[in-house]
Amino acid sequence: MDVLNVRDRAAHGAKAVVEFIERNIADGHWGPGTKLPTERDLEKRFGVSRNTLRKSLRQLEERGTITRHVGRGSFVARGPDQTENAASPPAAGDGGQGLVHRIHGASPMDVMDVRLMVEPQAAELAASRANTADLQRLEECLRGADQSHEVPDFERWDGMLHVAIVAAAKNGLLTDIYDAINDVRNQAEWARLKARSVTPQRRAVYQEQHHRVVAALKDRDGAKARAELHQHLTLVRANLLAASSVGTAAEPDAEA
Repeated sequence: MDVLNVRDRAAHGAKAVVEFIERNIADGHWGPGTKLPTERDLEKRFGVSRNTLRKSLRQLEERGTITRHVGRGSFVARGPDQTENAASPPAAGDGGQGLVHRIHGASPMDVMDVRLMVEPQAAELAASRANTADLQRLEECLRGADQSHEVPDFERWDGMLHVAIVAAAKNGLLTDIYDAINDVRNQAEWARLKARSVTPQRRAVYQEQHHRVVAALKDRDGAKARAELHQHLTLVRANLLAASSVGTAAEPDAEA
């Protein structure tokens, strides 16, 4: 009987999540491209487990209602016409879409240059603005990376950690811009560079640097958090650049 009650509650919670999301979309509260509440927020709101919630989100994704991106979250899906327009070159005067298009077409080195300008400053803000939930999320990302055995798993938790740091700065515009920047990590060129550049030794160094950044944030030391993250990103950029040079030398006819 208890098992049945648990299953009934899970089914009821899953249905409530789906109805809540569909209702907000149908009512026009959430338009195409709108970011949904975080999984943590939805879990608390509906009292469901992470597995139950993800089944609900998967169901909506399969229907084409939402799209989900690792490290970024879930978004209201765009219609076929909007998807087509998004894939087309940006029209004159379409500043916002033009910027996103430029970011998605940028090289990993260009992206790293921008990250070096943006993320350390975001970390300094986060040191004073992060709440308890933000700090817990950072710790969760650290644990996930600590326990990762393969580069793709480590890279996924690495990405989520950096997203969480920017989110903790509590600046919606900065978060939206960084989401587009971080999306480049899902591109094939980035994955190839990471596979070449992230050795076990380097991964250990990266993770040690991650721990120092989070420790500074927990200590509310903005200057140290900024300096630690700048040092980390400088090293990542150097290793990516070296991997890019090796790849170019090893594949001289790649453009043929």
